[in-house]
Amino acid sequence: MPQRERYLFVCTNRRSDDDPRGSCAARGSEEIVKKLKAKLAELGAAKDVARVCSTSCLDLCDIGVAIAHEPNHVSYGGVTLADVPDIAKAVAEGGIVARLVKYPAASGAEPVQKSP
Repeated sequence: MPQRERYLFVCTNRRSDDDPRGSCAARGSEEIVKKLKAKLAELGAAKDVARVCSTSCLDLCDIGVAIAHEPNHVSYGGVTLADVPDIAKAVAEGGIVARLVKYPAASGAEPVQKSP
């Protein structure tokens, strides 16, 4: 399997229902992973361009469902199933979805729109 150009690490951590921080899994992240994989495959980007990976906690519980987008070094937050088409299209084209960026690459930095 070749190294991909871009990776999406989707938090699928699940905490107990009484944890005040909640969890990405309880907010629907497991379904987001499935839909992102399917959409990237549909766009022809799943084999060599981009990979969606489930991961444990990204320590971004305060921003809702969190996705770390590499190599852009940005974190998306508050992601829903409705955002999947935009994320998949952006990653397939080497860009980001600026409206979802909660933490840019560097403090105060503007989000990068295209990967190098």
